[in-house]
Amino acid sequence: MLNPQRVVAKRVSKLLILSLMVPGSVFAAEASPAIPHNVAAASNTAQIVGPNTVLPQIPAGTRKAPLTAGSVDWSSLNNQHLLSTKMLCGNTASNVCFAPQIEQAYAQNKFYPLWNTVALRKELTAQLQMVADSKMLPGISQRLTELNKLEQQGNLRGYDLLATDTYYVYRAFLNYIAHNRNVLFLSEPLNMSQVMVQYGSDEDAYPMTIAKLTTYRPTYIPFESTMKMIEKYQQLAPHHLTRTSFKSTVYRPGDVLPNGHDVVQVLYHLGDLSQADHDALSVQPTVKNAGALLASIKLFQKRHGLTPDGIVGPATIKQLVMPYSDIARLLALNTLRMSALNRHNDTRAHIWVNIPNYKLELYDNGQKMFESKVIVGRDTRPTNLFSSAITTMVVNPYWNVPVTIKQHDVIPKVKLSRDYLKAHNMQILNSWRDRTVVPPSSIDWETVNPKTFPHEFQQGPGPHNSLGRVKFLMPNDYAIFLHDTPSRGLFNRNKRDLSSGCVRVERADDLANYVIDYQKRNNIDSFKSMLDTQKNKVVSLSKRIDVDFVYLTAWVDQNGHLQMRNDIYGYDSPQATPIKTKFITMKDFVKR
Repeated sequence: MLNPQRVVAKRVSKLLILSLMVPGSVFAAEASPAIPHNVAAASNTAQIVGPNTVLPQIPAGTRKAPLTAGSVDWSSLNNQHLLSTKMLCGNTASNVCFAPQIEQAYAQNKFYPLWNTVALRKELTAQLQMVADSKMLPGISQRLTELNKLEQQGNLRGYDLLATDTYYVYRAFLNYIAHNRNVLFLSEPLNMSQVMVQYGSDEDAYPMTIAKLTTYRPTYIPFESTMKMIEKYQQLAPHHLTRTSFKSTVYRPGDVLPNGHDVVQVLYHLGDLSQADHDALSVQPTVKNAGALLASIKLFQKRHGLTPDGIVGPATIKQLVMPYSDIARLLALNTLRMSALNRHNDTRAHIWVNIPNYKLELYDNGQKMFESKVIVGRDTRPTNLFSSAITTMVVNPYWNVPVTIKQHDVIPKVKLSRDYLKAHNMQILNSWRDRTVVPPSSIDWETVNPKTFPHEFQQGPGPHNSLGRVKFLMPNDYAIFLHDTPSRGLFNRNKRDLSSGCVRVERADDLANYVIDYQKRNNIDSFKSMLDTQKNKVVSLSKRIDVDFVYLTAWVDQNGHLQMRNDIYGYDSPQATPIKTKFITMKDFVKR
């Protein structure tokens, strides 16, 4: 059953014929010249028509010159009770949030309507619906309902005025999140009332064109397919699966599934089970995790970044019981996150590290060159969200032992065995500034307090170095970088939030070779030859490669399939423990 409160993106707005059939001063407060009889008659009998109808043109001799001065006639909104305005912009005494900007826009447009094409209104509605579905801006859903009501009432002047105000509200919202991208990861709706005006009144808002509106769309995803997917899950009746629907924690292939018919229904609606298999399973007295259902569960698991083994365990159950409305909200929220990402052109290679997807993707000239599994920070030490660029590659790197590992791991093990440092190719430095080597024998280890130990530990290059054979450095405030690792077996795990913040790359050798080739310089040795020297080599890059560390948990891929990932850091939903904003600052360390 359709949700009557939703203004769906595909709904075509009614044409503003009535407002087009009167003189250009229709939105001005001054009295208009008399309308010729033939035009007035057409205006009084004009019908609301469909999207393919060609708008009638006013004869050149009857259309009066538009006013170039005056103020907007607000009478079409004066008697409207607009709850959305109070929700969006607080204690304003007006029926709109951006009255001065509206006045200026209509004056610049010679007081003609601003939203007089179907394509323009359809695009605005679709993008507003994305914001409404994300639940990030209270009041925008109510505003969409009010715009729809004005159209239904035939109050086309009021619609045009309110649409213009809504456009400025939307601009303010986009500008705000562009400067405060961390708000998209706090799981809290925005209160824009206090800051809206300063973010909404930028100079390039007018004119409102389809070309300009299209640039506000989120990039890197199929927008229309995404909006249709959101609409689909909003309109589905709620399913009945909950965690308590599963009496056990694990159901292996061949096991009978409790509430199996509900599982069948969910998998069908999610697109993982065909109509024929759905119908056949629905009439069976019990449902086993076998045959078509087992194949469906594996497909479901793959779409959610889980091990596609067909075993219905805690991770699979967690995703199966997610309400359709939550899926719609998460998809809209992540679509907004896409809109806040840096927009890359094809003139410079760039890397995306999607943390919940445990994957690195490298693009050049608009094409994906390769991808690699990665290991990211654990939830107690998340990988920061930020943008930067690889400026330096270090082959056969040293590893400077972090203070936490020094205190909790290295020093206790040295106290147990004096051979630990030699076995792990480590040396003691006086300090990070004074890198004089301190002999281990000069220290009375029995009296060492790990928390007050004044020296530092450094691991030399080699196959067992904790950073592997290569690392990639980039400017940032968090000491985060990409690197190799000797612990190759960890990439076989499905859940790979295991590091202390830095990102380990499975195909680090391929990335190193690409970085060298990308420089197009003859004075850089091959990666293999540098490795074979077993000596530390620092390579400064003249051609940088952009890197974005992002957090996306739901999206529609290029094949039209919904992809979802586990919210490993808790950025998608309210948490009992406040999120540490230092990890989600989304700073950009590259001057573009």
